[in-house]
Amino acid sequence: MSLPIIGIAAWRQTVEVWEYAMSIFQADELYVQRVRAAGGLPVLLPHLQPNEISSIVTRLDGLILTGGDDIDPSTYGAEDEGVSLASDATADQHEIALLNETIENKVPVLAICRGAQILNVSRGGTLEQEMTGVGREHHPKRPDKLADILAQRHPVEIDTGSKLAAALHTSTTLTNSTHHQAISTAGEGLTITGRAPDGTVEAIETDDDAFVVGVQWHPEKLPPPEHQGLFDALVCAASSS
Repeated sequence: MSLPIIGIAAWRQTVEVWEYAMSIFQADELYVQRVRAAGGLPVLLPHLQPNEISSIVTRLDGLILTGGDDIDPSTYGAEDEGVSLASDATADQHEIALLNETIENKVPVLAICRGAQILNVSRGGTLEQEMTGVGREHHPKRPDKLADILAQRHPVEIDTGSKLAAALHTSTTLTNSTHHQAISTAGEGLTITGRAPDGTVEAIETDDDAFVVGVQWHPEKLPPPEHQGLFDALVCAASSS
């Protein structure tokens, strides 16, 4: 029996290699590890051209939209408040096109951090461009170092009966928090299924029976087996789709 193929949307960055600026596509190895632990076959996906998307989606059994830079405000028709970090509207459109084709083909999706925001704006939803430290008890101003950011934890209250609750087998959980932007209004056909106690939206999912779930935190960066259930649920849905 072949392993279900799980596409992992790679993040484009420019890095310096031997004093040469090289544009690369990359994804944290932790995504790969979690997919393998769930019994899936991970495949990294670069930004694809429109004529390439259909060809790859028909070969995928599941998709992970990963974390990354902020979404450009123009992508969701908002005025730029000047707080977005390293946004790239072209990258946004690549991921939205891939996501839309994937959902249209009924391929299961797990959208993480930026990915959850991409899912939301692809359906006409909006974002808060800066929400840390502004009356958010569980989202204070972010530390300067990633290790300190990832060490923070806050609770999330999950709607019972949601796909998220089924995947994690709980209605409350502790998560990390690396984001400074968050979902404001949910897009069409999406339901908010997780919130922090300070009101911040932490999870969304589609209203239908398809496994399309977005979480604002980084489950791959929590120590295993924490939140492995999200990857298990994705691969399980991919195996039966």
